[in-house]
Amino acid sequence: MREEARTVGEGEASDVADVIDERPAFQRREWRVNRVAWVVLVLILLAGLAGLWGGGALGQARVTGADGRLQVDYDRFVRNLGESTLQVRFPPGSAHEGSIRLSLSQDYLADNEVMATTPDPMSVTAEGDRLVYEFGVRGDGPLTVTFDLRPNSGLGVLEATVGGTSARPVRIRQLVYP
Repeated sequence: MREEARTVGEGEASDVADVIDERPAFQRREWRVNRVAWVVLVLILLAGLAGLWGGGALGQARVTGADGRLQVDYDRFVRNLGESTLQVRFPPGSAHEGSIRLSLSQDYLADNEVMATTPDPMSVTAEGDRLVYEFGVRGDGPLTVTFDLRPNSGLGVLEATVGGTSARPVRIRQLVYP
C-alpha cells in the first residue's frame, strides 16, 4: 500500500505543477536576476554615500602643500557639464608686495569652463604651461580664491597642478563622469 501511495503522490505533484505552470528553471533564473538587481542597487547607494554623485565622505578632497603655504579643496568626482568648485587658500604671511600669485595648469583650465573667479584677479598671464592669477591682498592677511567651474572635457580624468608665489605646487585629480 505504501508503494501505491508514493506513486500516486509523485504523479499528483507532477499534475499540480502542470496545472499551475510551475517551471523550476525559470524560477531559479528569476531569483538570480532579483539578487543581482539588489546588489546593483546597494552598490549605487554605497557609491552615493561615498560621494560619487556629489558631496559625501569620498567626494570632497583637500590637499595641502608640503610647506603648508597652500591648501586646495576640490571635488574628486565631477559631472561633465555640471558645476564644480575649486578653492585655494593661502595663510597669512603669503603675500609678497601686497599680492599673491596663484598658478593653474592651462590644460586643466582648457578642460573646464571658468564660470567665475572670486575675488576678481588683478591680472592673468600665461607662463609656460600654466596661467598665473595675481590677487591683491590687504596687509599680510590670508586669501581664499574660489573658482566656479564647469567641466567640459567629457568622460575621463582631469589633472592639475596648483601653485603659488610662496608655496610649493600640489597636484589634484578629478574623475569626470557623464
